Amino acid sequence: MKTIGKKCAVLLLAAVMLATTVFCTEVPVSALTLKATIANSRVTTKIQEAGRYSIRIQWDMSRLASGYAIYRKENGQSYKRIATVGKNVSSYLDQKRVSATQYQYAVRAYRKENGKEVYSQYNAVLGATRPEMPKIQAKANSSRQITVSWNHVSRADGYSVYRKASGEKWKTMITLSKDHSSYVDKTVLPDTKYVYTVRPYKLGGGNVKYLASYKINNKVIESNLVTTPGKEYPAYNSAQKEVMKKILYGVETGGNVYGNQDYTDVTLPYTNSGAEHAITIGAGQWYATEAQRLLKLIHSSSPATWNKYDKDGKLWKDVANKNWNTYSDKAYLGRIEKIISSPAGIKCQDQLMYTQIEEMEKEVRSLGITEPKSVGMFINIRHQGGYGAVTRVLAKTKRPVNLDNILAALRTDTGNQVGAYRTRQNKVYTWLNKYMK
Repeated sequence: MKTIGKKCAVLLLAAVMLATTVFCTEVPVSALTLKATIANSRVTTKIQEAGRYSIRIQWDMSRLASGYAIYRKENGQSYKRIATVGKNVSSYLDQKRVSATQYQYAVRAYRKENGKEVYSQYNAVLGATRPEMPKIQAKANSSRQITVSWNHVSRADGYSVYRKASGEKWKTMITLSKDHSSYVDKTVLPDTKYVYTVRPYKLGGGNVKYLASYKINNKVIESNLVTTPGKEYPAYNSAQKEVMKKILYGVETGGNVYGNQDYTDVTLPYTNSGAEHAITIGAGQWYATEAQRLLKLIHSSSPATWNKYDKDGKLWKDVANKNWNTYSDKAYLGRIEKIISSPAGIKCQDQLMYTQIEEMEKEVRSLGITEPKSVGMFINIRHQGGYGAVTRVLAKTKRPVNLDNILAALRTDTGNQVGAYRTRQNKVYTWLNKYMK
């Protein structure tokens, strides 16, 4: 191994000492502070959550901070310092606020530098408390329309309307301005259950909507349950009335043949039933006071026809004065047959049948039955057994009300003038399916 000389060793030692001195020299604290001062940093704040009376803000933490100062601005006023928190805190809950109100927040980090408290820059954030929930009502206007209404909520900027149909999830229907307090839903279906909720909102920064909390104890605040009626149809037109006339004539005097009838029919009491205490006349089997009604119509419509067959006026005297709930005088049955089977009598029979179809149709529809075939079956029941039979059978009918369910209900309606007539009901069922459009 070679050794170095004394002179070289001295020079080498000097060089090492010089290098060491340069490496260990300290940078003044003031120089570091100028480069990393908290005044050059910025705290970004955001709305973390909002309630009806509170807002929680959150911010990005700074490694330079000793703590954070929180400010709030409202109603066009200047910022007000509302809290100071430690360096390890990154959120703050501002409580006891006013519902449906905007608030602006800012957060500044701070620390002491060179003996002086220095603050960071900030980014402001605009939020809002949530409005209260309104009282909500819903009402079905028709089978295809429901009106939802609610009370005005103070300071709300608008309302979002939601709907839930039976078996479905909540669906947003529309968002409306603060001037609205109702909404007409025209997208509903017949015979369907619906509930609604309406959530007022307050706008925050960036048009963020702070919607009212719609649950209390995990239960949705919603409207009353609304069930739309069945599909609505217009009243019978002339063709539908003609079908109904042929059906009733067919089962009354037509031998269960569609479109057949016997305009000359005169039936004595107790012939059809032990409950029939008066005569029955005409193609429509008008009984008791309805028979009296037909005869009065012919008398007023064609006096000449009446006088031709009732020259002494004795039948008319009976029509005008006797109790037709028990009328059974055989003396004038021949006159009655000739009067009702005359051209004027036939015309009046059809006229009365059309009038009665209209009357019975209104009664049936008033019970919520609108589908033409179902209306027709209940007109048949009404004509045969009266209004009481209609309500009795309807109470037994499963929903939806349709021909099949009505016929099934009639199968359970025995021992009376309606359900016991299986052949008649089967014929009406078949003809309505075939001819009623």
